[in-house]
Amino acid sequence: MPSALGNRNFRIYLVGSTISLHGLWIFRVALAWYAWTLTGSEAWVGVISFTQFAPALVFGPLFGVIADRFERRKLSILLNSGSSLNMLALASLSFAGVVDIGVLATFSLIQGMLDGSHTPVRMALVPGIVRREELSSAIASTSIAFNVSRVIGPAISGLIIVSLGVSWAFAVNSLSYVAIVVAVWVIEIKRREEREKKEAANAWRELKHGVRYVLSHNMIRTLLVLTALGTLFGRGALEMMPAVADAVLERGSSGLAAMTSAVGAGAVLMGLILARGAHWLDVRAIRMTLAAASVIIVLFGASGHFLLSLVAVGLLGVTLSLAGIGSQILIQSHVDDDVRGRVSSLWGMIAFGGTAIGGLLIGLVADGLGLQETLVGSGLICLIGTLAVRAPAPHDTELDEPV
Repeated sequence: MPSALGNRNFRIYLVGSTISLHGLWIFRVALAWYAWTLTGSEAWVGVISFTQFAPALVFGPLFGVIADRFERRKLSILLNSGSSLNMLALASLSFAGVVDIGVLATFSLIQGMLDGSHTPVRMALVPGIVRREELSSAIASTSIAFNVSRVIGPAISGLIIVSLGVSWAFAVNSLSYVAIVVAVWVIEIKRREEREKKEAANAWRELKHGVRYVLSHNMIRTLLVLTALGTLFGRGALEMMPAVADAVLERGSSGLAAMTSAVGAGAVLMGLILARGAHWLDVRAIRMTLAAASVIIVLFGASGHFLLSLVAVGLLGVTLSLAGIGSQILIQSHVDDDVRGRVSSLWGMIAFGGTAIGGLLIGLVADGLGLQETLVGSGLICLIGTLAVRAPAPHDTELDEPV
């Protein structure tokens, strides 16, 4: 399989994206820790998680229509510039000492809207940078970059929080967005068919067309169901790591950084495997992997030992990443380009919206039932749901009916 790293434009994009992603993970760890220190409440940690990912759930399909209608380069630059300004404002208020949980949730929600709108743009942009035969390598490489940042970013965040304070973590994230803005500005991107040559469609009609396309495509439809299960009960469970690190394991911010890095290390390992070739990948492999992840979530919830929990979240990084990266590779390899933005937005809506709802529900239930008991239950529900999904045959990659 040709490597996307041989493509100059992709290398530039990857460097800029990697720098920005480090800032993202510095922010996410700082945000979760700040929410926990301000309130000491699992429910509020879940609410903050919800604000980060809920916009993708509510507005995801609309973001996809926008990604298909307008020039993706300009959209990427605009949205990343907005993210930089939002983080700069949060850092300034934090330095001034006027941030409470309401202010924090507001800025988290704004950032969630920016990230949610950028997700389909980002996912649709990469196929325009590389050749079709480089696409699997490009998706795996961007995932490796994402998860390398998940390993290194939390460690940097922990150092910044301990030595300088959480305000500096927000400021560093603000600066990190400059790298991706510059990268997207300078690279060459393949031109798409001009939308203006076609009759301009109503946005609602385009949205319905994208949904019909997904519902009529057996493989993509099944992948989105599995993605929903993995994010609701898998990624949603991982959103409780700040509470687990402090209330269960008594390791504080350093324990949270170590666990977050362990998740990233496992995901990097899986990304490297997929970057070498994904010819073996199909829906059945993703289904089996998600079932294994469900069992690991049960073990994570039942564990009260730091090292065992560290191993568990590392294995979750491997398994949940195979489900996430694998579903992206399969979808991007089979989707038609004229609906790529809308299908990508539906994937993002489910992936990030599922994490938002899962984190919120698990946090709320944990407040009443108990954190460890709730995590065990989340894993069991994920296992039952995954086993109930029927995986299509490996060759079943076509539309059930014309759309």
